[in-house]
Amino acid sequence: MIEKPQALLLSGYHALSQQAWADYLVHSCTRYDWQTIALPARYFSWRMRGAPLSLSAQDDPLLHQSYRLLVATSSIDLAVVQSIYPALRQVPSILYFHENQFAYPTDNQPKAVIDWQMVNLYAALRADALVFNSDYNRQSFLTGVAALLKKLPDLVPKHLCAGLAHKAQVLPVAIAAPLSDQSCTPVRATWRLLWNHRWEWDKGPELLLAIVTELVVQDFPFKLILTGQQFRTIPVALREVCERFPDHLEQSGYVESRQDYRALLQHCDIVLSTAIHEFQGIAIMEAVSHGCIPLLPDRLSYPEFFAPYYLYQHSASIAQQATSAVTRLQAWRAQGLPEVPDLSDFYEARLVDRYQHCFSAERVAVRPA
Repeated sequence: MIEKPQALLLSGYHALSQQAWADYLVHSCTRYDWQTIALPARYFSWRMRGAPLSLSAQDDPLLHQSYRLLVATSSIDLAVVQSIYPALRQVPSILYFHENQFAYPTDNQPKAVIDWQMVNLYAALRADALVFNSDYNRQSFLTGVAALLKKLPDLVPKHLCAGLAHKAQVLPVAIAAPLSDQSCTPVRATWRLLWNHRWEWDKGPELLLAIVTELVVQDFPFKLILTGQQFRTIPVALREVCERFPDHLEQSGYVESRQDYRALLQHCDIVLSTAIHEFQGIAIMEAVSHGCIPLLPDRLSYPEFFAPYYLYQHSASIAQQATSAVTRLQAWRAQGLPEVPDLSDFYEARLVDRYQHCFSAERVAVRPA
């Protein structure tokens, strides 16, 4: 039996979506015998700066083997990793961006964000190829790098951004196909409105509260399903939604079982996003693939994947955004729900060939010894 070439995958912040992506990469790119080092999804700031050390603490022997390909996620300083581990220095490397720190919301930027941006930049410069999960992710990274370079006092390399753009491409995270045909959405008198995001500030809980409040004021017939990963601190706005509108809250809490979660998606009518920080929107795509109609802000990556009819207007005012979203729902109530968008091009089976082509040592430049 011919042995497969070895490949190493480094996942710097192994949250649920990153784990699903990593599993898909390993199972679709079967040409390689994959080894994986995944760092737990906690202490984000430390992960951004400490990943090269933490990888060794997690599984040092894997960092000293011979590989044909190295794949890392963008929360890992690839420049440092390939410098301090001699066995990895000449291995063709690909950096995958689930997100980039140049698109961090300006209203909530921590002091450390510039440090995180430099991690992204140095890792991107070191990698032989860059892969982004959306064009919004790619463009915001390149735009952010250009803006940062303009702030530097002197001795800024020319053509740096052009070099990064030249080796960048877009390849989305794959989503699971639905369990059954979801092309026809049943019409219910009371719509089930799904909000399926992490219970954190960057998913816009204040806007969710404003939308729910306006729906109640207008006596709109709906039930709200809140699900998504929860953490120690729950945003005040999410607690207020649960406390103020118990009669409209059909379900609240994280669904542990993947099977139960997919069954839940099939029983919802509308999937709502209020996010202010999003790079592909896997939770939205999964819900749509299971028959939900998306109601999304016209910002971030959403216009890249969904037609304007599914988008409400962004503005600086939360109240105005809420009104735009509710107006869209009222129009659908009067005219009938639109068709469920076709996301079959993002299904796992459809993306296998693209992943196998993209994550290939032969298509990235090999550094001279």
